[in-house]
Amino acid sequence: MNATFSNTSLSFVYIIGLLYTLFLIYTTIRILLDTTKTSKTLAYLLLVLILPVLGIAFYYSFGINTRRGRSNKKIGASYSQVSNEFESHFKNETNRLIADHKEVLAQYSGFALFLKNLGDENLSLNDYQLLLNGEEKFPELLKILKNAEHYIHMEYYAWENDIRGNQIKDILLQKVKEGIKVKAIYDAYASRKIRYNIVAELQAGGVEIHPIIKVKLAGLANRLNHRDHRKIVIVDGKVGFVGGINISDRYDNSIDTGLYWRDTHIKITGPGVMNLQRHFMVSWNACQTKPLFLREVLPQKELTELKENKIGLAQIIAGGPIYNMSNIMLSYARLFTLVKKKLYITNPYFIPNETILDALTLAAKSGVDVRLLLPQKSDSALVGAAAKYYFGELLQAGVKVYLYKKGFVHAKTVVADGIVSIVGTANMDLRSFDLNFEIMSVIYSPDFAKELEDAFIADLKESVEINCSEWMMQPKLNMLVYATARLISSFL
Repeated sequence: MNATFSNTSLSFVYIIGLLYTLFLIYTTIRILLDTTKTSKTLAYLLLVLILPVLGIAFYYSFGINTRRGRSNKKIGASYSQVSNEFESHFKNETNRLIADHKEVLAQYSGFALFLKNLGDENLSLNDYQLLLNGEEKFPELLKILKNAEHYIHMEYYAWENDIRGNQIKDILLQKVKEGIKVKAIYDAYASRKIRYNIVAELQAGGVEIHPIIKVKLAGLANRLNHRDHRKIVIVDGKVGFVGGINISDRYDNSIDTGLYWRDTHIKITGPGVMNLQRHFMVSWNACQTKPLFLREVLPQKELTELKENKIGLAQIIAGGPIYNMSNIMLSYARLFTLVKKKLYITNPYFIPNETILDALTLAAKSGVDVRLLLPQKSDSALVGAAAKYYFGELLQAGVKVYLYKKGFVHAKTVVADGIVSIVGTANMDLRSFDLNFEIMSVIYSPDFAKELEDAFIADLKESVEINCSEWMMQPKLNMLVYATARLISSFL
């Protein structure tokens, strides 16, 4: 009897072992086929091989997204439909504008054409207003919302139930009463706290508001990979806003939240607003069943005359998992390789891939004044530690690295040669390059670049520069922590 029991137990162990081996092979194949980035592929393979059961459990909990195929297919179909509609209606002025403004564009004429070919993003002439922090953005935004005559479209990553969040809610409800059509999209995970209050009130008041991807059990949804990280407002097809500032009091330093928050946004007036509108329509048509058509969003009045001293050529670049290429990363990398004199970058989450690192290294080694401004203390300890892993290589290449110490710098901006400026939502990390839905405004204007550059220089006065020699002398234990954080970041 004991021998029979022993043989049965042994057979059971063999069966379990065989099933685990088969499942491990299946998981390995899935990692190889579904994970596109080499670094992440190797990280997951190493994890499932050295940590039996736990590694596989981690991969299926955080490494895949059961909504990926369905959401990408729907949003991708929406992108094709909306893009075709816009192409058939709007004349492509990119080549003409490049030819007419060669002196302003300088060596960046090819970059404008590159962005056109990469994301089918037309060049246009617009008026731009730089908005520093929430104390400049929110008053201007509230004013424009109150003056809306036909429609308001909003797409936000984070919307909080606080002073600014409720101010915007109240204006939207009032505009609906005035007959204005209001549509809003929010990220279900980042804005989960407003689901049962602000969202419910807006819906009850006639505002059409939807999450771009519905999330159940939002508290456990940190595994959701594809987040809508955009911050977009379009009013009447004539005025738009884009940048790093979400709807939250913490971005507004006129409201005491205990931490100074440094961020950047822009207001756009001109035909470029319809390029923002195109990407809003893609998201809108993908998140609910009643589509929005181009004829419904065209400006009903002629645009007012642009202010000559603030006019700038511009393009809108969008990124996300529905695109064939990593538009955001390629745009950054191509710009960095074209810079001749100076390149000033502000970004809160800096975990670059090899392409971005090589582009920055090449620029610095070519004599370009490359300056990188990051938070001294990140709101994510893991991200902050991972970013430090790259400091040594960058410093040795000649890149100047500054850490902002006044508070938390959340701006995502670039100024190149006093000509090209970028203001948008995209961080310089794998998530913004491959997973999140992001959007950036690329502006070709020496006047605007001077404003943004002045803001950058002012921020440097509130920062500390890292000394290369001192950094390279720090304890090996610190570098081990940074290297470990960098490895873990590959899974995120």
